[in-house]
Amino acid sequence: MTKQQALDTLFSMIESTRALGMAESLFHWDATTSGVPEKSLAARSAAAGWLGGESFRRFIAPGTFEAIETLEAHRGELDANEGAMIREMGRSYRKLKAVPPEEFQAYMALIAQAEPVWETAREKRDYEMMLPYYEKIFEFQRKLCDWYGYEKHPYDALLDDYEKGASVEMLDAFFEALRGKIVPLLKDITENGKKPGEISGSFSIEKQRELAPWLTDFIGYDRTRGKIGEVEHPYCMSLGRHDVRLTTKYHEDNLMPAVFSTLHESGHALYEQNMDEALERYSLADGASMGMHESQSRLFENIICRSRAFAAVLLPQLRKQFDYFAGWDEDMLYRAVNIASPSLIRIEADELTYSLHIMVRYELEKGLMTGDVKPAELPGLWADKYQEFLGIRPNDVADGVLQDVHWGSGLVGYFPSYAVGTAYGAQLISAIRKTVDVDAAVLGCDLSPVTGWLKEHVHRHGMVFEPEDLLIQATGEPFNPDYYVDYLSGKFREIYF
Repeated sequence: MTKQQALDTLFSMIESTRALGMAESLFHWDATTSGVPEKSLAARSAAAGWLGGESFRRFIAPGTFEAIETLEAHRGELDANEGAMIREMGRSYRKLKAVPPEEFQAYMALIAQAEPVWETAREKRDYEMMLPYYEKIFEFQRKLCDWYGYEKHPYDALLDDYEKGASVEMLDAFFEALRGKIVPLLKDITENGKKPGEISGSFSIEKQRELAPWLTDFIGYDRTRGKIGEVEHPYCMSLGRHDVRLTTKYHEDNLMPAVFSTLHESGHALYEQNMDEALERYSLADGASMGMHESQSRLFENIICRSRAFAAVLLPQLRKQFDYFAGWDEDMLYRAVNIASPSLIRIEADELTYSLHIMVRYELEKGLMTGDVKPAELPGLWADKYQEFLGIRPNDVADGVLQDVHWGSGLVGYFPSYAVGTAYGAQLISAIRKTVDVDAAVLGCDLSPVTGWLKEHVHRHGMVFEPEDLLIQATGEPFNPDYYVDYLSGKFREIYF
């Protein structure tokens, strides 16, 4: 096979698997935003399993590996996009080739069945309903560790799928640093801090829907290339840079979760919309890693949109929609959206405690992959970890182990990227501030200097660079969690003391 034949083989495969992936994504969008007939589950699961299996079969076809090996032999002749494509494709191919196709297709069908069961089980607060699915999902994930291979810890094999280069050794040190500084700070705040006033009342869901477009427009999300849906568990989904969809969830008795989940998902969506369109051909139009993707959502949701400057521009918009805020000032709003206290629900956690929620999941996943933790033990162990890290226990599984869709979707190893990504965001904003007056941009309701910097240094590159290399290019140094810890400590001590 010649170099050009190899490139043509891969481009053809990428085009077909991208189309199959779009079909899978639309299945997911339909099921989560519209709901589906109860009796359609079996047929939809079979179709989803076939789509995933077909994409898998096309990717691991003998011609694909021959093309990869051919281009690896010509690595010195490849341009930057071609080289990155082969780096990523070679890594993925060697992993997936180790997975028996029949096991993969059965697993995809299992996941299609598990997601709606998770939603029902959470609603009914019935862990036993979900337990058989978790047992099969975690059994498959343990097999993946062996199929992929690892040097030190089985969990390393899964972590690398979401955060390239991550390992238990690295994450143990990272979380220990956070635990040593954030847990004592939270305790000090809980026992001695002056608590801000809370936002409480009834907020029309229709009025919340009317506010959402202003929020997405403020971030820079192009609504002509996307749409906003409503779901149980908010997410962002890309069908290509010209169709990037985000979702949120509204609560009549709690306004801010929808506000900040919309801002969060808008950050993800902006990353997708700002990628170089040429990267789609090379299967590089995605985030450099899950952590890098999360850095964008957390940077906008927390660092920019929980700032004093944003409180000043958000308050007039809130007053337009809700009479409740007529007597509020900017300082009251700023402090109210930065309340720090132990809580049970990860997606509603405050900025200070968020990583503690991730540590719970990290510790449990690590044990599940070694076999030290059994799926049947998860509700009790979950409650124990929350008691240890946050000083509270869930009353039932809906507020405990069943609160996240991730495990029911087969996403094991994903959670740590949330905390790592949050720390990336703190490092990136520090670099941005060297050349951009971020507060002035926010107060002027024009984030283009910020989003322009991010597009140039992060977004447009997609997966061309490894996350560590991208971070070094953007900020001038490797990953340094001190930016995150210092940011949190400085901000919350100023608010509470």
